[in-house]
Amino acid sequence: ADAGELLVASADATASVEPGIDVAAAVFSSADAASSVGDQTLARQVLPSATPIFFPREVGSPELKNQVVAKEGTPVFLHAQLFQTTDKIVKKAKDASKNVAATLNLVNEFNLSKEQGGFGLPRFGLQNTIIANTCPKEPLCPRTKYRTMDGSCNNRQNKDWGRAGTAFQRILPPDYTDGVNSARGLSKSGSPLPSPRSISFKVIIDRDRHYDNFTILIMQWGQFLDHDVTHTPITKGKDKSDITCCSKGQKREARELHPDCMPIFIPDDDEFFGQFTQRCMEFVRSMPAVRPKCNFGPREQMNQITSFIDASNVYGSSVEESKELRSFTGGLLKATTAGKTLLPPNPTECKDTSGTHFCFKAGDSRVNEQPELAAMHTIWMRQHNRLAKELQQLNPGWSDEILFQEARRILAAQMQHITYNEYLPIVLGRKFMETFGLVPRKHGYAPGYREDVDPTIINAFAAAAFRYGHTLISGNMEAYNKFGLVEKNLRLSENQFSPFFLYQPGGLDSLLRGLSIQPSQKFDRFFSQELTNHLFAGKNRFGMDLVALNIQRGRDHGLPGYNKWRKICNLPLAKSFDDLRDVIDEEIIDQLRVLYKDVDDIDIFIGGIAERPTAGSLLGHTFLCIVGDQFARLRVGDRFYYENGGLESSFTEAQLEQIKRTSLARIICDNSDNLEMMQPLAFVQAELVNKRALCKSGNLIPKMSLQPWKNEPVWT
Repeated sequence: ADAGELLVASADATASVEPGIDVAAAVFSSADAASSVGDQTLARQVLPSATPIFFPREVGSPELKNQVVAKEGTPVFLHAQLFQTTDKIVKKAKDASKNVAATLNLVNEFNLSKEQGGFGLPRFGLQNTIIANTCPKEPLCPRTKYRTMDGSCNNRQNKDWGRAGTAFQRILPPDYTDGVNSARGLSKSGSPLPSPRSISFKVIIDRDRHYDNFTILIMQWGQFLDHDVTHTPITKGKDKSDITCCSKGQKREARELHPDCMPIFIPDDDEFFGQFTQRCMEFVRSMPAVRPKCNFGPREQMNQITSFIDASNVYGSSVEESKELRSFTGGLLKATTAGKTLLPPNPTECKDTSGTHFCFKAGDSRVNEQPELAAMHTIWMRQHNRLAKELQQLNPGWSDEILFQEARRILAAQMQHITYNEYLPIVLGRKFMETFGLVPRKHGYAPGYREDVDPTIINAFAAAAFRYGHTLISGNMEAYNKFGLVEKNLRLSENQFSPFFLYQPGGLDSLLRGLSIQPSQKFDRFFSQELTNHLFAGKNRFGMDLVALNIQRGRDHGLPGYNKWRKICNLPLAKSFDDLRDVIDEEIIDQLRVLYKDVDDIDIFIGGIAERPTAGSLLGHTFLCIVGDQFARLRVGDRFYYENGGLESSFTEAQLEQIKRTSLARIICDNSDNLEMMQPLAFVQAELVNKRALCKSGNLIPKMSLQPWKNEPVWT
């Protein structure tokens, strides 16, 4: 499992990959006034009074009349539900758009090269310019043992690291066509890159290749975890309307296109979409983010939730979101009680055909994406309320606020323990975990917090590597009865943003059984057509293509090609397609050779999933490198990581001992309706050494005691 040295050793890995030019001297070399350009002169050049600067236009009323916004029930409408956002995030994106526009203005004004715009301009800050008000204010950081809701103040020296609404960090600098903003779209030869749909259509195959030893729960935990650490908003129209870029299967006319439209071309020989005369697949670019140092430079993308494993998918990533979810009584979260406890309703989002059942509301807006995800949200909402009630019994004098914060603190620690103790040893491999000190200790604290390590989510992790989980998805969800028999098959495309199966008697338990029995698909290039042809189809005859969307998202974010990631992850730089044989099978190489003109053109997502898994890990070498690096950062760069000792936020050793008794099997047992049995290792199939055990058994599936929290010192 040697994936090369982790990049975590450097808090700023980009410093070593600047091009071999003296950018400080060269950035304005093409202008006569180069020697006199300082911050004040730069301020005057950013927005010359007589020069209108381009800002992305919003979809206005005339375009609304032309139905440029998404129609309800269409695949693009359902897809857009993944990208709900807030007015605060939209405001941040508008500020970032001004910064990108100002950078482009300087590039054009001084006729700067791609390298000068991308690497030289970031030397200059916006603080002394006429758009200085786009720079975010530094947060106030009171000393407390509780995390802030938005992730700010985790690092006392760099208060925005991991904060919601800030930019992803980069390991490699972006590769934009113009160096600043235009998505990666050109081959090394200068010709256009192949259509993402062409790549998907010719490389991806629909074949059932599942693991014999791992359950589909490993996919579901990965998605639930992803929704705790990454959520990239896409550009919206006026009043946060959903933008469309295609009309009747064709790309819209230029006058109707939003500047952030980036639709995917569907080739003429596409056998599936061709039968529906579709030549255009919807795609809108991610919202820009203000750069971390509020400087000029290339477009960055925003993470609108916290980077940390902090259960933000349960509680939200802002005080405002958490207030909507709290009951403000006994520290509890809101719930719906109709025979059983479910998540609170979200009447504004969706409802079933009878109009009696609504979609759900949770800490993450993607809760309704599919029923098994909604089931996971349900059991963690119940777990919070279980903790709050037990804490109140132990400490009857505690206020609602203290009960809420203490339950939240424990629950986040439980999620971290499951992730590092059960999930990552399978995904990354035990050897990798041990090499980089990621395995939780059996007892006591584990020193390791480093104030110099930035835990912010890496752009390539969010837009490519952690999307490895898409390869594990099955085209259908199996619901099992208590006798271990499939009682219902739920087709994925028909149940996206339709979580109403949870309202049925026994619905939650049958889905939880399915998650612990149905096998996970393998990490490979085999995807169900539910994902490549029918994604978000609903009642329509065709949908979207998840693989094509992933490839296009990587280009939108300016992610460099696969070959550059090989190099930084300590694989030899491939000089030809033949050099890929060290990690990719010959059959796939032959297909890549036909699609791409140069080995440097290969997209990171397609190259990553094409690799053979590394021994002992689910992942290939390159994705193992990126994913492993990110979880190392989240381990050593999170001041509130549950194993840290000696901090005001630390648990006592007695409390930590109880948290380490947590398992996903116990969480499922305790928070199901009437589930009687589970295997102790929930991600692994029930077999001789992992037999199903009675949920009431505290020996085989250990239970956690909250007694060490009795008379816990409170913080006001």
